[in-house]
Amino acid sequence: MAERRATSSADDSLSEQKERRGNLPAINQRYYYLTYGLKICSTLELPELPEIAPCEHPDVLVTTPGVADRLEEGSYLTNWLEVGDDRCQITVEGIARYRVEEGQRILLDRRVPRGVDPVADPGDVRLFLLGSALGALLHQRHWLPLHVSALNTPAGAWAFTGHSGAGKSTMSAWLHFSQQWPLITDDVAVIKPDDTEPLLHPGPARVKLWRDALKALGIETEGLVRDLMRADKYHLMMNKGVRYDAHRLSALVQLERADEGEEASLRKLSGIEAFKTVMGAIYRPELGGEFNTDEQLMRESIRLAQQISVYRFRRPWSLEDMDKNLKPLLDEINTQANK
Repeated sequence: MAERRATSSADDSLSEQKERRGNLPAINQRYYYLTYGLKICSTLELPELPEIAPCEHPDVLVTTPGVADRLEEGSYLTNWLEVGDDRCQITVEGIARYRVEEGQRILLDRRVPRGVDPVADPGDVRLFLLGSALGALLHQRHWLPLHVSALNTPAGAWAFTGHSGAGKSTMSAWLHFSQQWPLITDDVAVIKPDDTEPLLHPGPARVKLWRDALKALGIETEGLVRDLMRADKYHLMMNKGVRYDAHRLSALVQLERADEGEEASLRKLSGIEAFKTVMGAIYRPELGGEFNTDEQLMRESIRLAQQISVYRFRRPWSLEDMDKNLKPLLDEINTQANK
């Protein structure tokens, strides 16, 4: 990673927004990063993202002014999410409050009620910033964020989706280490409708793995960041060999757990099944519906389903037989690579 760059300016427009977090001093440094194809200027260091040279016109500003407890003229969508015109506010108890505006700004306020700990862990603050807050910003830009883990295979970029616990991260990590295929992204990547082809723009190169998956891969948990929501899950940075440019998406694979005694199988989908798989992969669909019309989401999902190959991969839930169970998937990838 390039040497960290920070800039400060007493007269730039950002300096007018004062840091108000207890007795902490105002932050004047600016850090510049790239993620989802967006150039980000941030007053917070974000070590999960690749750094870039300072730029005069970043796409997104992340800063830390005071934020009101309620979103003005907003309404509650859930107990943690308020929405308004081109804006939303996400409140994570004990962590921070995030206001996301017009697909261009994230205002972060750590002055939220906490229990015994007076200050939230910075890693937890960044977790929700890089997750739900950035996800909301992507929807505000009318892009298509997908809840996927993706690899650069010999047959192009293949992405894996499925319900929570379907094994997206485990699948990508296993293929990364066993096949030496570079990781593109884990958790979220984005398709931009204005692109002439389905380019997958990656997010942070971080994989979240359960303890048993780490053990099967021979990775120690010591030194890894424990997931805030799931105590037996850990965050593993995958910076080695990662490229942050966009990749043409070749395939989307829906992961499912096979029934007892059922062998691993891969089936190509088309028509309504392929469309439903794409729609099911949309990240934070409740936000997508707030900042886009149903017609927009359906149109972009249909378009993507027609541009790529869509599969359903069912496999037994055994890490011990993982290499054997991956054979149908690997055979198809090799077949497509040799066409």
